[in-house]
Amino acid sequence: MARARSHRGWPTMTIGIIGTGHMGGMLAALLAETSGERILVFNRTREKATLVAQRHPHISVARDLSEMAEVCDTVLICTRAADGEQVVRDIGPQLVPRALLLTTISTADLAAWQRITPAVPVKMVPSLTQWVKSGAILVVYPDGADRETKRRVEQLLRPIGRPFPIADEQVRVASDLTSCGPAFWARLCSAWTHAAASTGALRPAEAAEFIRDTAVGFARLLEAGWSFDEVLDAICVPGGVTEAGLDAFAGAEEWFADLHRRTARFARGHPPETPPGN
Repeated sequence: MARARSHRGWPTMTIGIIGTGHMGGMLAALLAETSGERILVFNRTREKATLVAQRHPHISVARDLSEMAEVCDTVLICTRAADGEQVVRDIGPQLVPRALLLTTISTADLAAWQRITPAVPVKMVPSLTQWVKSGAILVVYPDGADRETKRRVEQLLRPIGRPFPIADEQVRVASDLTSCGPAFWARLCSAWTHAAASTGALRPAEAAEFIRDTAVGFARLLEAGWSFDEVLDAICVPGGVTEAGLDAFAGAEEWFADLHRRTARFARGHPPETPPGN
C-alpha cells in the first residue's frame, strides 16, 4: 500500500526519478503527464535535473537522495550501471518494503538488489517509442514478486506503452528488438533513402518522404492485425517485380543473427570485434 504523506505538502503519491539523461528525462515528462502524480527528479548535475523539471509543472527537483527515500513510493533509477549500483547502496536501505524500485539498467542483478533494499526491485527496458505512448516496455520481476506488485508496475507503465513481462535471460535479444529497434529501423530506412536517391530518379527528400509514409502505413496494417506473412502474400505476385526485389534480401537472417551476436558480446563487456584487415 502507498504511504500517505504530508511532508512539504507533497501529494499522497510521489514518483522519484534518479538520472535525467535521455531515458530518465523522457520518463519524467511522460509520467508527469500520464500518472497524475508528483514527479521528483535528481541528478548529480543539478542543472540537468532543473531542465527536466521545467518541462512540466508536476516535476520538481529533489535536494538529495535522502529526500527521494523519504517522500517517494516509487523510485526509478535511470543512471549508468556503475552509478546505479552505488545509488542502490545509498538509497535502497532507506526505502520501505512496499516501495517500488524500478531501474532501466538492463544488467541490474535484482537478486543482489533484494539483499540491499526492503523495496521491490523491478527491471524495465523502455524505448524511444514511448514518446508517442506506443511500443513495448520490457519488464523483469524479481523472484517472488506478488500480483499486487505487478499490478502497480503495469498500471504505472500502461499509459506510455505496453508492459511486456519477460525472463531475465531474454533481456538482451528482446532489447535489440524494442529499445535498440528504432535505431536499427532508422538506419535501414536511411540506407534505403540514399540507395533510392543514388539511382537519380528521386531527390533524397522525396525518397525519405516515400519511405516514411510507407513505414507509417505498414505500422497501421500491423495495428489492424496483419501479420508479416500476410503482407508478403498480399504484395508478392509469383514472378513479379516485388519477388525479384526480395531476392536482394537473401541472407537477411544472417545479418540479424550477426547483430544479436554483436550486441550480446558488447553486453558481456567485450569491445566490438575489429573487422579483418583493420
